[in-house]
Amino acid sequence: MARQMKDSGVEWIGEIPEDWSILPLGNCFNERNEKVSDYDWEPLSVTKQGIVKQLETAAKSDAHDARKKVCERDFVINSRSDRKQSCGVSAYDGSVSLINIVLSSRFLNTEYVKYLLKNYGFAEEFYRWGTGIVADLWSTKYERMKKIMLPIPKENEQLKIADFLDEKVGEIDSVIAKTKETIEDYKKYKQAIITDTVTKGLNPNVEMKESGIDYLKNIPCNWGVIPISIAFNFIGGYAYKSDRFCGKTPYQVIRLGNVKNDNFIIDEKCVFIDEEYAKESEKSKICKDDILFTMTGTRGKKDYFYTLIVKDKDLQKRTLFLNQRVGCFRKAIDQVFMPYYNYLLKYQNICDYIFLSETGTANQGNIGIESINTTKLLLPPLEEQREIAEYLDEKCSEIDKLIAKKEELLVDLESYKKSLIYEYVTGKKEVE
Repeated sequence: MARQMKDSGVEWIGEIPEDWSILPLGNCFNERNEKVSDYDWEPLSVTKQGIVKQLETAAKSDAHDARKKVCERDFVINSRSDRKQSCGVSAYDGSVSLINIVLSSRFLNTEYVKYLLKNYGFAEEFYRWGTGIVADLWSTKYERMKKIMLPIPKENEQLKIADFLDEKVGEIDSVIAKTKETIEDYKKYKQAIITDTVTKGLNPNVEMKESGIDYLKNIPCNWGVIPISIAFNFIGGYAYKSDRFCGKTPYQVIRLGNVKNDNFIIDEKCVFIDEEYAKESEKSKICKDDILFTMTGTRGKKDYFYTLIVKDKDLQKRTLFLNQRVGCFRKAIDQVFMPYYNYLLKYQNICDYIFLSETGTANQGNIGIESINTTKLLLPPLEEQREIAEYLDEKCSEIDKLIAKKEELLVDLESYKKSLIYEYVTGKKEVE
């Protein structure tokens, strides 16, 4: 027999079981607002995966006393809207930055709390109570957060829900982890095919010779070596003034966020300029068959050197221009077939060599064109370059389709997990 439900009167919660209560968050938790030093209280990071010991990549402040105290089993949530669902129950005593809100439960089961306050329904409600100038900059203060209404089951049911979700979410997370491993295996397989083909060609019996270049090793006998500065012309980006960016126009500036792996993300992270500014930026205009690459990223991480080739379809909607942090190689001689070189530039040994001259701060690296120009590339016969590129287009497309299916599965699994948690913490489904 289905249990009786009632209207909670709260939009994000909807109906709840008749024997459940509705209480403001401030009635269920105390705010822990004690300032401490990270010399005395271990620094912690508040992430979407929960509360962890401070990450090496976390921005660090010299204000060591400007921290909030966290005790084991406290719930901590980042108040900023651009850190949505960065929260969790802490397994540690420690300290967090002042941007976070720290809560200690008065009577709610902590295991239930970790699902109640991390589910997507609460996250959206928490975001709705925020204040600020624009969506990326606003935050939710505790004085407003404490007014958010919460669904409260009896204590024994809180524990039943938490135990049930621990099991079910654990099962889903296990499938998610295996799916991610499969995706990584596909990516490694794809990279292995690219590496083998761009460095040896399609003939498995080809005779090899020494290239004379350490990072290029042995190469087919009929291949040569060419400096990158001879193969390509380097086209630099323009240092755009942000106060001259405008609403949507046919002229888009391509920034780091638009170049990711083999994906040209043109319709996201968009920045536009007007026709007059476009004329001033003519030297940075992007053309078909240009190879774009990122020049700035996390220091020491070679995977930020993303390359892609510009295709006809990329230029159909608008005219594209380079930002100063995105570089461009343009064909300089007839012996170069750009699609082949787009694959060759993904060869790890070449990337490693380019990174030998990486500069920048501890957190941000930069690749200068001077160091790139010292790099030497393989030069197969032109027809062989075409054959290799066509072969890799086909093989990589097959692998990309397999990856896409697995990524769709990940989306479905995450969606199912969100829905499952929401339905049980609001009582729409009952633990039998």
